[in-house]
Amino acid sequence: MPDPVIYVRGPFPFGPEFGIPDSLIRDARRLVGVETAQVEAACRELEAFPGFLDRKKTEELLASVIRDPPTCRALARLIANVDRRLRATGQGVDQLLSHIGEWLKNEENQRKGLLSESEFEELKARLPLLLRPLPGLERQAKAERLAQATGLPLEKIEIICDLRPVFDKDRDRVEGMIPYTTLRIVCKGPDGLPVALEAILSQQDVSQLAKASANAEKKLARLRDLLAEKQLPVPRTDMTMEAGGNE
Repeated sequence: MPDPVIYVRGPFPFGPEFGIPDSLIRDARRLVGVETAQVEAACRELEAFPGFLDRKKTEELLASVIRDPPTCRALARLIANVDRRLRATGQGVDQLLSHIGEWLKNEENQRKGLLSESEFEELKARLPLLLRPLPGLERQAKAERLAQATGLPLEKIEIICDLRPVFDKDRDRVEGMIPYTTLRIVCKGPDGLPVALEAILSQQDVSQLAKASANAEKKLARLRDLLAEKQLPVPRTDMTMEAGGNE
């Protein structure tokens, strides 16, 4: 009799308590080369910003003070990634620094040469300045939660067209063909794994789907115009970025 197997559907945990990625260390190390006065000035810019602090806007504000584009990109990425990680785990910057300290004690990580003890001491003073809670980050996080609050995020959509043969009684001869259309939608489930749905479409269904899509584009364009008239910003989220707008 085979051994029983329990299958658990769900994403693997990911947070500071499960390890610090090397990419985060590389981005954080960029802060060592920035003068403290520049860090403080950049923090004031981020604190005073009245809108939504997505990664692009964060990079722009950092660039107004720190005149090194690679550093600005790395720090904007660091702020976005750490904010997401800390919100997911309910931890703070002190815990993050503790995890980095544990990361640095590991002999294999020491051999990588990504961060020295002296650089870590400097990060202890600068990271809390850069990674403190910001109103703009809170607004952005709220916008992203609202964007994902209903429905399942779409991962892929396919319309598959083929032909189905109609055979004679003896299955020797093809007497005709039926055009056949399948709509396949793949969404990301609540557990992060894909959920697929397939529907058979008639020729009329395909036409109605095209009309509904065109109407939706018109509605979205009008809604964006209305928001512009009211001078209300549209937060950058996966739901609001147009094709080609992903970073």
